[in-house]
Amino acid sequence: MLESVFIFSWPNLKSITELSSFDRLRHLIIINCPNLELFPDHVLPKLNVLTHLTIIDCESVDASFPCGLWPPKLCSLSIGGLKKPMSKWSPQTFPTSLVDLYLRGGQSEDVSNFSQLSHLLPSSLIHLSINKFEKMESVSMGLQHLTSIQHLVISNCPKVMDLPEMLLPSLLSLRIWECPNLKERISKRGSYWPRVSRIPQTYIP
Repeated sequence: MLESVFIFSWPNLKSITELSSFDRLRHLIIINCPNLELFPDHVLPKLNVLTHLTIIDCESVDASFPCGLWPPKLCSLSIGGLKKPMSKWSPQTFPTSLVDLYLRGGQSEDVSNFSQLSHLLPSSLIHLSINKFEKMESVSMGLQHLTSIQHLVISNCPKVMDLPEMLLPSLLSLRIWECPNLKERISKRGSYWPRVSRIPQTYIP
């Protein structure tokens, strides 16, 4: 039985019409399919054993996606670079099993403050990654309800200036790269260093 599907850099792919027959599918990965327009998201709730879903850099996918329908046992979701900017997404009813979320921005994203995306963050999250939000300046707000968060990654966000201070004491790991403004503040001479230095694992090249 097919358990994993990987579709990577397929420029001629325009539609995916059938997923429901793959009832043992656990991993579905779709990356860099710029002409993919049709994705059967209405089938996702029927994929009862799917735990890992990635849909990234598919900027032609129908703007109705995502519409709030997700696999019931989804644990890890990586998503972004789609036709509809994340700031325009409606609130999502993610399953409580979702603990790992990777959000990728893109050229169409106009998010300047992460609070604009707080409606996309379930309180069940343990690991959150924020990548390539080039206009984002602040992540200090919008994360306070993430009481279970332990691992935070912020990358390729050149304008970000701050951190969610209320979360820092609970973090087990913090990874930051390609965020020059933030890097200065979390250096040993920066204002965030006293709090960041207490995090067990930090990666700040």
